[in-house]
Amino acid sequence: MHSDDGLKARIEEVEKDLLFYLRKYHELTSRSKFMKAVVDKEIRRLERELKELGKYY
Repeated sequence: MHSDDGLKARIEEVEKDLLFYLRKYHELTSRSKFMKAVVDKEIRRLERELKELGKYY
């Protein structure tokens, strides 16, 4: 399905994005309820994607 290099690069990209949201969680979510909902949804999406990618790596 994926080349090993491409898969590894995607995993690294998703991990980087997830770490960004986790590090900035308080700052981003304190802006509004809508922003909190968006950030929470994005974190869940990234976690699901990492779990799915882990099946192939």
